[in-house]
Amino acid sequence: MKEKLKDDKFAKSLLYKFISVLVIAIVTLLLLNVLTQDKDGRRQIVDEDGGTEYTSAQTSSYISREEARLAEILSTIKGVGEVDVMITYKDTQAVKSVFANEKSSDQRDVKGVIVTASGASSPVVKNNIMNAVAAVFDIPIQNVMVFEKNEEGYK
Repeated sequence: MKEKLKDDKFAKSLLYKFISVLVIAIVTLLLLNVLTQDKDGRRQIVDEDGGTEYTSAQTSSYISREEARLAEILSTIKGVGEVDVMITYKDTQAVKSVFANEKSSDQRDVKGVIVTASGASSPVVKNNIMNAVAAVFDIPIQNVMVFEKNEEGYK
């Protein structure tokens, strides 16, 4: 069979045409995929454990500003000391329409908050932090976790 294909010029020509069409089709599909990707401002975030997630640059800056603001306010409470905050959000995003400007805005619901604070060893300080966070985000106090900050760094 191989000898027959080596001698048959028509079969060789047909095989080369088929391979050429196949390569052109693959290149065309790859180009279409690249050119039609949504350019919505997403960026990839790689976690310390190697996991990745995609988030909007605008949303992540809003979240980090919100966490920074909360940390700043909590650190001014008597006895709290240095504070780090992490806020988690529910998956659903409610979009509400503002009729005056005909714009949409994302309203994110807080699911829970983790706070580490230098002064969290005191039950009174810990309770004050929990009450403050629960009041700010209108979430149950069970969704607020407060831990004493490790002053020695990570072990």
